[in-house]
Amino acid sequence: MRIVSLNLENTGLELKDLYRKLAEEASQGLILVVEPREEAMKLITDAVASHVNEDEAMEKLAGELNSLSKGLPEELRRTVETEVVKALNRITEYMNAGKKAGEATPKGLAVMLNLFGNTVSMIVSSHLKTLGADARWVSTGQAGFTLLEDYEPPWSHYVNLIKPEELRKAATGVLVVSGRTGVDNEGNEATLRKGMGSVVSILAANELGVKEVYVPKANGGVYTADPWIVEDAKVIPSLSYSEALELSRLGEWFVNPQAVELAEELGVRIVVSNTQEPFKQSTVIGFEKAVEKQIAKAVVMIPDMSIFTVEGAAMAGTPGVASAILGEVAKRGVSVSMISQEASEIGITLVVKERELDRALKGLREGFSRERLVKRIRIQRGVAVISAVGEGMRGTRGVAARIFSAVAEAGVNVLAIAQGSSETSISFVVLMEDAMKAVKAIHSKVILGV
Repeated sequence: MRIVSLNLENTGLELKDLYRKLAEEASQGLILVVEPREEAMKLITDAVASHVNEDEAMEKLAGELNSLSKGLPEELRRTVETEVVKALNRITEYMNAGKKAGEATPKGLAVMLNLFGNTVSMIVSSHLKTLGADARWVSTGQAGFTLLEDYEPPWSHYVNLIKPEELRKAATGVLVVSGRTGVDNEGNEATLRKGMGSVVSILAANELGVKEVYVPKANGGVYTADPWIVEDAKVIPSLSYSEALELSRLGEWFVNPQAVELAEELGVRIVVSNTQEPFKQSTVIGFEKAVEKQIAKAVVMIPDMSIFTVEGAAMAGTPGVASAILGEVAKRGVSVSMISQEASEIGITLVVKERELDRALKGLREGFSRERLVKRIRIQRGVAVISAVGEGMRGTRGVAARIFSAVAEAGVNVLAIAQGSSETSISFVVLMEDAMKAVKAIHSKVILGV
């Protein structure tokens, strides 16, 4: 039995070679957990919220599904196109019903998203059938998985295998699982968040006694840096769970961070591979430690961020100030990427996505309008977070010195610094215009040791 977590965000839509390789494994048994591209799913949510034109959104969704259908035999393609039209018409009906009611209900939105996700899985299953595989598709709910969600802070969102007998019964031949279409614990339709298909894959592997999950990517493996930024970026042969967790949290979406945590807990290896050779490992994530002693294995850039510092002399020695500040920001649904506090306790610096900055500031101004704790808020837009990641940082002296010496030699000014509690990463903030220079400097001087 092989289990593959296929996120079209990582692979694109040209999957002819991948289908062929997957079909070759059909005789051994295959579970393929498929997630549609996030951009396509967002088109639906944006159209429902009237952020984009409904007709334009539906046209793009049709184009996405038609592109995914390319390569099917003519007769089967006509059948698939009929199902595509039905799904798109139903999505349109739900959108129109929502507009008449004033807004779409959460359940209505889930139905629309699930219609699209299921159609994607139906098309993938059809491709495998044409190659001789005994393939069929089901939703995560039909495979025994249930979404567990808490609508109160901190808004937990998790999926669990509640009915393992359903998975075991369905796991014959090639089973294509629609990785984001599920049900909640009351049996209502629910949509899983981006990347949760990889959690489904890990849970399935554990239940079926499979020791590894394959995650194919278009460019194969996890790299020491973004190859679009650093020309000599290299594939990392192995990552510990801690290193992979840091990278996934920093936006390297080969798998969901929850999937990495779960894989470590259950002892399931994650094999990041290439779409051309999906069962040939490029990067292995597991308990293995790398033979070579590296201070850092990868450097990551998170662009389009903003940084703001909340200051006030009255903050010093006042219990709960940091909690209150973070609480006001959280109430506005803003995620804080990085926190740094001065030793004097008169200032705390937060880094957030640029598009969420105004909401965060509004929350702080409203929350502290009647108190004298906060004297001023200093703001810097247009920054990037740079993070160096590696197990070799833990307990190693001089790590920060090497990193920041490399950055200084590149002529880059650092605005704020923070280190992860696991000691496997160091993050800092620079202006967007300096971000690529910082990444290249760390990659050359620290990772490659040139």
